[in-house]
Amino acid sequence: MIFISIKFQREGLYLTIHTPTMHQKLSIAVCLSDGVTLSDFITPIEILASLNSGDRPASKGVMVDLPYRVTFDYVAPTMAPVISYQGLLAPTLNPTLTYADSAAAGKQFDIIWVPAGPGPDFGTGVSHIPEEEITFIALQAPKAKYVMSVCTGAFQLALAGVLEGKRATTNKLFFKTIVGATSKNIQWVPQARWVIDGNVWTSSGVTAGTTN
Repeated sequence: MIFISIKFQREGLYLTIHTPTMHQKLSIAVCLSDGVTLSDFITPIEILASLNSGDRPASKGVMVDLPYRVTFDYVAPTMAPVISYQGLLAPTLNPTLTYADSAAAGKQFDIIWVPAGPGPDFGTGVSHIPEEEITFIALQAPKAKYVMSVCTGAFQLALAGVLEGKRATTNKLFFKTIVGATSKNIQWVPQARWVIDGNVWTSSGVTAGTTN
């Protein structure tokens, strides 16, 4: 769409053509379940949400109008409030979509964001990740533009088969546990804040997930 403004001045008639920025819309799914680490996604999402600042009247002329717009869905096994690994001492989070409803609707997301939690049992690697979450990641990853994990969120990616044949990293405290509990076809990188392999981004601990 093109907008034309007309100004009448003494020197004559002036036409100004305004071509609005064409924004690329990106849909982001944040994978949740009880035991999630809130800090693995709250800060990065607030940063990403600032891409929409150009739509706010107060930001016009102040913020650069970037060529992206983002939407978020917080996907969980049920619509019940998600409780973090800190329990009720920390805020709960209301999902916007269930894994089952997303699959039934055939919805494909551009970006899959996988925070930590619940992590594997230390030493044994026993998983407490809901099967619905693993299935969702496995179905979404092949057509997603980017798949990203923070901390032990790489464990979910590994269980979903996303990291097969790829380089990846994860939380260093759980590093040996996760390596021992996942496929031998994953090239785990022990000394890295983050690792990028194609469209799959994995990061170490919380702050590494913010800076990647």
